[in-house]
Amino acid sequence: MGLREISNVNLMNTLLREKIFSHCSMIAFSIFVSGSFTFGSLIADSIDPELLTFYRFLLATLLLGTILHFKKSIHSNHFKKVWRYFVLGAIYSTYFVFMFVALKYTTTVSTAAIFTLLPLFAAIMERLFLRKKSPLLIWLALISSGCGAIWIIFEGSIIGLLQFRFEKGEAIFLLGTIVYASYAIIQPKLFKGENIYVTTFGVLAAGSLILALSLILQQTSLNSGKISFETVWVILYLAIFASIGSISCLNYASPRLSAPIVSAYTLLVPLWVILNDFVFFKVSPSLNLVVGVIIIAFGLGMLIYKS
Repeated sequence: MGLREISNVNLMNTLLREKIFSHCSMIAFSIFVSGSFTFGSLIADSIDPELLTFYRFLLATLLLGTILHFKKSIHSNHFKKVWRYFVLGAIYSTYFVFMFVALKYTTTVSTAAIFTLLPLFAAIMERLFLRKKSPLLIWLALISSGCGAIWIIFEGSIIGLLQFRFEKGEAIFLLGTIVYASYAIIQPKLFKGENIYVTTFGVLAAGSLILALSLILQQTSLNSGKISFETVWVILYLAIFASIGSISCLNYASPRLSAPIVSAYTLLVPLWVILNDFVFFKVSPSLNLVVGVIIIAFGLGMLIYKS
């Protein structure tokens, strides 16, 4: 085997490892995001949604920034075209503000049901803005996984599905989901090979500034007064896992997987939400969960095969 063949084999192995790690990172992403629904609902009525998002972004920025500073990972060249961070920061902060506002008016089941539309929105945006056509197998996989997620959410009940009501909370969250779908489309266009943790830090810092400015313009105090212990630990979770963790996973996978495939992993969120409810609130899952998981696994299996 010549040097060129060895080089090609090494390149293929590297690309394969990156693909595998990208899929694993999106599984972790879906777990982190599910906690936002489960734990965010606990404090949705006790703190202003925009202020909550500002706290989690600011705390995440300070934690990650401190780590990167001591590791000497931040350099001046990372902040050329700083506007890129504000674009992604605006997308991410808008989604989470809309999510917490929606949870004031609707349930986690309803928001999780709407969240399953994310891969569809991503595929449509990719077609409209990037002129990319998703193969038929991708659409079949998205439909299959989406049906599995819907099956889990409504516990296999046609009556429950028919009783779904699209009201104020659902409308708010739908808008947030559409905005969020654009992240996987835009991120690969703005960033080319930068350190994912520096990118995550920039997005969080930009999101914090955007939210702070919005709160100031609304004449909302940045001091929420007395905060309960429950609110503190939920903010810690949101900052560390649902902010630093999820954005890092998304930043790693977005340039390496297509937008519909990246977004398809959000279909695992209802599964994790139900498992979270079982672990933390002793809400027993039904047999319908197993059926839904099998359907989702089949759809995701097709996506991974195609990828």
